[in-house]
Amino acid sequence: MFSSNKLKKTVTTTTTTTGTPQSRPRQPVKVATITRTTIIKKHVPPPPRPPPTAQSSTSSPAKRKQQELLPNKKASTSKHREQPSAKKTRTTANGNGNANRNKSKSSSSEEDDASGSETSSSDGDGDRGKPCAPSRRKATDAIVDRDCLSELDGTGVTCISGEKLVLDNRKAYLDYFVDLANPESSPEEWCGEQVPTVTLEYPAVNASERFALLMPKDGGNEYDPIEDVMNTIRFILDFFLTPSQALSLFGHVAGSNSSFSAFLSAPPSRSATPSTPTESTIPNATTTATATSNAASVSPAAPPLPPLMRTLEKAKSKRDGPTFLSTIARFNSSLLALKSTGAIADNIKHNMKGVPDKLWTHVTAQAYARAVGPEVEGLAKYEAFSSNTYGELLPKFVGEICGLTGLGPDSVFVDLGSGVGNCVVQAALATGCEAWGFENMAHASHLARIQVAEAEGRFRMWGLSSGQMKVVEADFCKTPEVNRVLQRADVVLVNNEVFSAGLNQSLSLLFLDLRQSTRVVSLKAFASSFTLSAYNQHSPLAILNQGAERHYGSKSVSWKAEGGTYFIGKIDRNLLMKWKAKEKRKQEARAAAAATSAAASSTSAAESST
Repeated sequence: MFSSNKLKKTVTTTTTTTGTPQSRPRQPVKVATITRTTIIKKHVPPPPRPPPTAQSSTSSPAKRKQQELLPNKKASTSKHREQPSAKKTRTTANGNGNANRNKSKSSSSEEDDASGSETSSSDGDGDRGKPCAPSRRKATDAIVDRDCLSELDGTGVTCISGEKLVLDNRKAYLDYFVDLANPESSPEEWCGEQVPTVTLEYPAVNASERFALLMPKDGGNEYDPIEDVMNTIRFILDFFLTPSQALSLFGHVAGSNSSFSAFLSAPPSRSATPSTPTESTIPNATTTATATSNAASVSPAAPPLPPLMRTLEKAKSKRDGPTFLSTIARFNSSLLALKSTGAIADNIKHNMKGVPDKLWTHVTAQAYARAVGPEVEGLAKYEAFSSNTYGELLPKFVGEICGLTGLGPDSVFVDLGSGVGNCVVQAALATGCEAWGFENMAHASHLARIQVAEAEGRFRMWGLSSGQMKVVEADFCKTPEVNRVLQRADVVLVNNEVFSAGLNQSLSLLFLDLRQSTRVVSLKAFASSFTLSAYNQHSPLAILNQGAERHYGSKSVSWKAEGGTYFIGKIDRNLLMKWKAKEKRKQEARAAAAATSAAASSTSAAESST
């Protein structure tokens, strides 16, 4: 509050009026004086309040009584103000107004989504878990609740390292990090190697990976090892540590600043460039283990160590190589201590119920980048718009399909036309299901086998279990093994967007071997319309309920950016059985009518003869 003093300012304005010589004789000058007074408010700060005294704290009994009644009066007023809104709520709930109709419409749509998920999860023979509707599931949620702890031992695991992936294509990468203390020095002077490399620990015991810290020339198309390192660390902190461990050891809060670009695009900090940490500042295993045991007692308001992710992001932004390396060393030391005490295994076993979308997307992307990435250009050499045209369903779409169909650890998933095996790998890790893929193209099948082998080893490095995966090079319309697997299938995926009409017809014949309630996911309907009759009762479409047309969003498939349509059908032989029963009753009725007619005719003939 500010007090104001009023100052008066008088302004005198003089107006001179003269006549016009052409219109009338010259008149004497008239001078009018106008006085205008303006009030200017000058704000001055109020004087400081005197400290309370015994006399000021003591008031008369009447005044104290008035102060005691004042809160009750406010509460009463607030209560009376709330009553109309409550009354309005009751009227809306019980009435037939627009708001009530909108609410009913929203509720019915939510029930439809929920019922769809429940139906898909209860159609199988076993317990497939409890899927979450894709429209409501967050990226930190899992598609299905399941135990996902593997043996947590990376001994003997052979995977393609990020270092090999980069050095095999060295011409596509540029040097990035420097020593800020001496920017002109070579990498050998500050890291001891011509190419800066780092070894990163993974959650499993004896599991680590080397990365070459270079920057791709074309950042949009090439593998980015620095971003891979930072994403891997972030997901380990988010999902494999308890909140107290992440905060006390790494100053990290799960889910905070999830976008690296959010920091990199922010204005530069005013603080000076941090000095390169020395070995004495890197925690060793002993100090880390002590910090781990006391993690629960650490106050969230005062993390004992600087935020690790923040330090990495600043080092990357400033191209500070020594700081980046020393921060990775700090992470490795702390994670090794946690692994040695069994804390990581306990966290996976007790806290991770299912693999979150963000995590399985990142892990499968690592496998794809190493197995398929170097050969991805060869996949575009197939004839366009033919049945062999290659296209991929992206993880966002695969997750939606897995959730809607209720895939789980007891399910069998089959991808007919599996390409490089993306859907096989993603479904196996995301849901724990047994996943099969059949692909006719030799090059894509070769890459699929490499990706499955890479994924199996990489899942072990992360300490995550998955369902069994197998990809087979075969024409799925002619291979007997396809029929044997389809007889056990719970969900069949067919990316038939560019399949010819003949191939779609041949493919639909495979559905005759499917079990009751098996889900069939396709990107194109197998028939625009179908009416069951005596002529087509043996068609596969007689037992396939294609379901309503669904829509997938943008960036869900590799061949276009916009969304599209797809179908989740269901094998339902009850329709055919009901139709057959109805036809049988019709035949019996016709037979009875014919018998009655014949009897009437014979009776009439007998009577006429007599």
